[in-house]
Amino acid sequence: MLVEQRYREILNLMKETGSIKTSTLKEKLDVSSETIRRDLENMESQGLLQRTHGGAILLEQDSRDSIISSNIYEPFHQRGEQNIKSKIEVAELAAQYIKEGQSVALDSGTTSYQLARVIKRKFHSLTVVTNSLAIANELSDAHGITLVLTGGIFKPDEAAFTSDIATLIFAKLRINTFFLTTCGISVEHGVTYQRVDEIEVQGKMMECSDKTIVIADSSKLGVNSLIKMCDVNRISQIITDSYATELQMGPFEDAHIPIVRP
Repeated sequence: MLVEQRYREILNLMKETGSIKTSTLKEKLDVSSETIRRDLENMESQGLLQRTHGGAILLEQDSRDSIISSNIYEPFHQRGEQNIKSKIEVAELAAQYIKEGQSVALDSGTTSYQLARVIKRKFHSLTVVTNSLAIANELSDAHGITLVLTGGIFKPDEAAFTSDIATLIFAKLRINTFFLTTCGISVEHGVTYQRVDEIEVQGKMMECSDKTIVIADSSKLGVNSLIKMCDVNRISQIITDSYATELQMGPFEDAHIPIVRP
């Protein structure tokens, strides 16, 4: 289990009672006492919890949300190296919701990139609309894939095209399914991102699509970032990874938002 996933699992385990013992974390996560000690120290330094003798207590939700929302933005190539196993799991499952002959929209997220790799391998008659140069490069030699690239102002840190110029093409398109990535998604605050320029193209992709499916590894569930794109009732479904816990998935199920994992 990756560090970010352990942090999320530790927070999930603490939600019910507000505290937890180190011995319990060691058993639940199947890691050493030293790993638990280091994790709790790092999480305390981030303002996520407070260590106590033999365990830790959870800080107020508002404090945790503030810390999570202020995370330093990481460029595409760095995010692409994180949680790769989880993103591949999500991409493989998402491909099951695509049919030959359809049109799909992929944004510039790293999970979308993994989905593009699956599409290249599994499909032979598909139209893919994207603002991602990384995805366009991946699919440029894919047999049977009609590739539609938005154009716009190129942002090297995202390997993608943004700005209102990148949205103009969507007035002429009708898309079957938009696969939306996100920095965080929660029932209370909806689909959220770290930067305003991330949501301009996604919003237009959503408007011209019959349905929108969020593809997000479990580290994004219940997380709130700074900029809200939309409420969860605007999406049709959430696809996540096998690490997602019932505690993470429960709020979406209670809100009647379908959520699936491998």
